[in-house]
Order: sequence, then structure tokens, then C-alpha cells
Amino acid sequence: VFDDCAGNEGVEFEVSNPDFLIDDNLNLVARRDVIDSGDVMFVHGVNVHVDDMAQVTIMGAPSRSPQTLREILGLSDMMPYRSKRSLLVPPMFVPENQRAPFPRLIGKVISSDMKEDHIFRLTGRGADQDPKGVFSINRLTGEVAVSRALDREAIAYYHLQVSTTDLSGKLVEGPVDLDVSVIDQNDNRPVFKEPRYSGEVLEGSPT
Repeated sequence: VFDDCAGNEGVEFEVSNPDFLIDDNLNLVARRDVIDSGDVMFVHGVNVHVDDMAQVTIMGAPSRSPQTLREILGLSDMMPYRSKRSLLVPPMFVPENQRAPFPRLIGKVISSDMKEDHIFRLTGRGADQDPKGVFSINRLTGEVAVSRALDREAIAYYHLQVSTTDLSGKLVEGPVDLDVSVIDQNDNRPVFKEPRYSGEVLEGSPT
């Protein structure tokens, strides 16, 4: 449940996973049956007083049937199947005009098949391409960080790639797309074109 604090009524929520939403009672609810665990999503809440982000992890997948259709039909050893991708890269969000200190953690990449001699690698615009060094990834933990304040009016969206390699640089997993969206802030001051404005209000006018 995402509960408004006093003075923060009317918060609008955006969920990064389209299979979930925040209902009128401020509950995070699923639009479909939840069959996967370990997926990470983000809930963005914003109004005139607040702009904040929550990270949500889906835990505890329901137990599966002891027999799949493939096993019932005796096809387990006859037909190859595609294994589930082990590199999980959730979309990430960064408010513009953040203040120091930097770097700031913005999310985490998860690999279910990570070995001790494997490392994470981040590439693309904002990493190893201009503007270089905006984003970095911890080679061992997969934590992604932003190194400086961003300007949405300059760049509103970053499209990067994450992969894992062994210590020699040989590709192990990926690359998988990592999308980073810059959240807009009301940082444009109002501009008055005239030096003076005049108006009239009738005496006794209702509130």
C-alpha cells in the first residue's frame, strides 16, 4: 500500500511494469496472474510537493505442477526448449537537477547465472560514449549509479546496454537493453512580458 503523507494528497503514481497499477485505494495490484518471481519494477509518485521512487521486487513464485505438458507427453528429451534469460535489467528513472553527493545509486542489474570470474559491463551513450561517464555499473554487484546532475531539456532518455563477460573480456550474457528516463522537474521560472499589469475587482465580490 502506498499511503499519502499529510499534505501530499493527490499523488499520481506511475508503475514501470505495465502488468501492475496503483488503484484508487493506493494499493499496488496486478492486472494478471503473477507467475514469475525476482522481477524488479519501480513505482514513481509525484505531485506539487513530492517526487519519489520506490523499487519493488516480486517474491515467492507459486509452486509449479510436478509435471509439465512436455513431460506428460513424453517430449522432454525429444524437443529442445529455450531457457529463461538470466540477466534481468529493469528500467531506471533519474530526477533531473539532483544535488550532490554523487554518485547516486539508481538501480541494480541482476544475473541469476553470475560466476565469480564474471563481471558486469555497461556500454552506450552516457557510459562509454559521449556524454561519457554519466552512468557506471559496479562490475561485481551490478549496481548502476549516476555520476552527476542531469538536464531533461538536454537529454530526456538514455539507451544503454548491459552485458556480462569473463575476466578476459569474452561475452557471457547479453547485451540487454537498459533504459534510463530523466524525470522532469519544474525548473523553468515564469516570464512576465510586461513590466506592469492592472486589473479590477468589484467590491463585495464573492469568494
